[in-house]
Amino acid sequence: MSPHAPLRRRRWFFGSAALATALVAGLTAQTSPATAQGDLRSWERALQREVDADSAARMSEAMSTYPGRVGTEGAERRANYSVDQLTGWGLNARLESYSVYASVPQHIAVTMTGPQWRELEVKEPPYPWHENFEDVVVGYNAYSPAGQATSDVVYVNYGLPDDYARLAEMGVDVRGKIVLARYGQSFRGVKSKVAEEHGAAGVILYSDPADDGFTQGEVYPNGPWRNADGIQRGSVQYIFQYPGDPLTPGRPSTQDTPRLDPSDAENLTSVPTTPISYGQAQHLLAALQGPEAPAEWQGGLDLTYRVGPGPTRVDLDLDIDYRQIPVNDVIVEIPGSKHPEQKVVLGAHYDSWTYGTKDDVSGWTTLMETARALAELRDSGWQPERTIVLAGWDGEEYGLLGATEWVEQHRADLLENALVYLNMDGAGGGKNFSAGSVPALDGVLADIAKDVRDPEHGTLYRNWQQASGEQNPVPERLGSGSDYTPFLDHLGIASAEFGTSTPSGEYHSAYDDLRMMREFLDPGYRYHEASAAYAGTFALRMAGSDIAPMRYSDYATAVEDHLRALDQKQADGRVVDLSPAYAAAREWHAAAMRLEGEARGERADAINDALIAQERALTQQEGLPGRDWYKHMVYAPGLYTGYAVQPLSAIDDAIIGADPATAEKYRDLLVDSLHKATEAALGAVA
Repeated sequence: MSPHAPLRRRRWFFGSAALATALVAGLTAQTSPATAQGDLRSWERALQREVDADSAARMSEAMSTYPGRVGTEGAERRANYSVDQLTGWGLNARLESYSVYASVPQHIAVTMTGPQWRELEVKEPPYPWHENFEDVVVGYNAYSPAGQATSDVVYVNYGLPDDYARLAEMGVDVRGKIVLARYGQSFRGVKSKVAEEHGAAGVILYSDPADDGFTQGEVYPNGPWRNADGIQRGSVQYIFQYPGDPLTPGRPSTQDTPRLDPSDAENLTSVPTTPISYGQAQHLLAALQGPEAPAEWQGGLDLTYRVGPGPTRVDLDLDIDYRQIPVNDVIVEIPGSKHPEQKVVLGAHYDSWTYGTKDDVSGWTTLMETARALAELRDSGWQPERTIVLAGWDGEEYGLLGATEWVEQHRADLLENALVYLNMDGAGGGKNFSAGSVPALDGVLADIAKDVRDPEHGTLYRNWQQASGEQNPVPERLGSGSDYTPFLDHLGIASAEFGTSTPSGEYHSAYDDLRMMREFLDPGYRYHEASAAYAGTFALRMAGSDIAPMRYSDYATAVEDHLRALDQKQADGRVVDLSPAYAAAREWHAAAMRLEGEARGERADAINDALIAQERALTQQEGLPGRDWYKHMVYAPGLYTGYAVQPLSAIDDAIIGADPATAEKYRDLLVDSLHKATEAALGAVA
């Protein structure tokens, strides 16, 4: 299908006419909000019939013909379009705005000066179907410092601590050198951090074809994999220290907020860092001499990878300004009838590096379609018991800017009243279902997946089984890298995310566009529709159940599992006695089981308060060692993973570092949190 061909309608849910018929037949006869279990399920089925692939496709197309990078006219255009659409459906949509310190590229140049001279391309070429291509930003890394560096090149594999240790064993010193690292295995900001720690003069990042290029299959525009021109942009902000505005950690970046001096910001790298394509990286790798890289460092290019240093030599010239830029969040609230103060929050970011049809126009389009369906239900008599908040976050790609500032601004209300947060980064962006969450939400995520139809597998749960290879799939645990981070890691709000994906290589390149979506990732937008049904069902169930479907006994069991994993790490040399934490986890499990066993509708308010309180109890004001923005004692990203979760992070790092004092301190803080969670559960038991 041509990228400009009209989308053929492929319906596998009933359309709006069917919804109207169903409502006339029964649901519209109801004169009060759905509160009983049967009525709630009826509204869920109605929503699942209402969501529509064609509606999602139209919104995707409207927001994908121009780039939407934060701080640009494209991002503002998306925000205004979204507000207009939401308002047109009768929803009360508004913008909440912030002013954030951020980088803006002026000129990016990467020149190979030895053993031959070559000016490397730093932006992809357009195809005939690309509109507004002049507004596509050059390949660059947000929050890289400006700077100029000229030096020999050293290939450092993925650029992680073990890679530098291996180079040291080989007698290769990177001090003063420009390191060439391939993307993958960790967040790109970690690569800048490790290079900085080892004294590198600069960092060049590239996506190797072994990871997401031609070795995987046909490349764009004939297939979904990264071609030789595709450049992965991305932020190198140290989000593992804290996300959001670098100058206002823990506080919203509003006009009257005091700001740090940029030199005091702890989440900014000092090493100039920039990305190129593997087609351009090939020139640098082909000329490298020195020791042959280890077998596991060999990539997909048709050459022998060597580590250098030299004779490949590069000049980096990064002209990057820093200034205050606008960040505009789109916020909608659907007030609750019984507990309007309690909030069920769903969010997706609408900003993108380039066109962003997958990342994350797909997630925001899906949430917009959910909003449209909820507006239809409301017009037919439905109202949630708790307030539903739908959020379109700006600035996620630069460092979770919009979500972090909003959470910090509304901290007091969210701490008191937020029940749960659902994140949708990539929802609708492919065919394979996956999810992540805190353990308390494992069951409800699975139950909803069993209730929502899938266009190819019968239900999303069967899709999940196939994609995971597990008969009983369990959500992954949450680290960081998307907008759930401030909710879970900073405030202790139970959080989850879900998405659909097709293996591909367009990530953060100019080729994350409508052609990629229509031809390869989600032809017909059927999984946008399924994802909207899933998100809407989650919103209805969490906002409409008398007792929120959350199980903290499962959480306590997970904590015991994490403790066992730590004990296995210290089997050869005990750093800390974890037995007090085991005992506290078991006490919590018993209390949570008792609460769940005695849950009754007439005591719903006390039980729901206890559910909220248990997640909050898992935070400590002191925060994690050296990064006190992160308050959660159970889940956080690792310092050298960036995205991936590191359960019981502070204790784990102390065990690895053979630091018994820190290990004991954070064991005791964990025990205190578990005791508070136990008290919260028991406080609601009759």
